[in-house]
Amino acid sequence: ADVDGGGWKIANDDLESTGMARIEYSSSGKGFFAKSFNGGKPFVDDLNIEIDSNGSVKCKSQSRIGDSDFGVNGKRLAYLAAGLKSKGWGI
Repeated sequence: ADVDGGGWKIANDDLESTGMARIEYSSSGKGFFAKSFNGGKPFVDDLNIEIDSNGSVKCKSQSRIGDSDFGVNGKRLAYLAAGLKSKGWGI
């Protein structure tokens, strides 16, 4: 299933000045939970990226609303980690 069916956008890019950025991911809004619990509007999650002074990258993906994301944020981070690892990044 496509957990980010609504796409994504860069909401804040301060990587050069502060080492931080935020990306907004959206569900399609067409699934059962969006229709039942969110009025058919997409769920929005934030992916926060921070690069520290040693060059280490830290990522955190979190839902804006709700008590559970049904594993969506973990799946997103695993997908991103696999992509970086395939490019030679240490995970």
